Amino acid sequence: KSTPYRVIVLKYRPQTFEDIVGQDHIKQALCGAITKNKIAHAFLFAGSRGTGKTTSARILAKALNCLKSDAPTVNPCGECAACTEIADSHDMDVLEIDGASNNSVEQVRELLVNIENRPARDRYRVVIIDEVHMLSKQAFNALLKTLEEPPKYLKFIFATTEVNKIPITVLSRCQRFDLMRVESNKLL
Repeated sequence: KSTPYRVIVLKYRPQTFEDIVGQDHIKQALCGAITKNKIAHAFLFAGSRGTGKTTSARILAKALNCLKSDAPTVNPCGECAACTEIADSHDMDVLEIDGASNNSVEQVRELLVNIENRPARDRYRVVIIDEVHMLSKQAFNALLKTLEEPPKYLKFIFATTEVNKIPITVLSRCQRFDLMRVESNKLL
């Protein structure tokens, strides 16, 4: 039986916090928060293209929802249904959205209706919005109420290359992590 083809970037994408290279400040902060059970309701990963924003978001989603643990864990198993489905972008409780193509107020309102319900299987509903800076002003405003008073089962993870375009009202409600370019000698 042949192995299905996987795009190289997905095949070699880090799957755990331990696998992440060159972002020790982020690994330390996220692992500390998980260990102490002081997990924010909204995270913002900011940095230039290719620094690991979406990868970090997926690893955090796995850490929050790994089914082999009774609580969020810094070491997601990578084998349970939640971990494998999050890695493959198929988990029904983890929504990955491209902010560039889903940036209208109507689309954000539809998202908010979809996340009103508790998770079907996972511990948390996680909403990952990549390129969040592309949301319209009205879309950010629609999102704000839920960001201010989120249900306990909901976590937001935003990724952006242009943090300066995100309204301060949204920034002030997120735990912000700035990802830096990694020196090529650290990647080898």
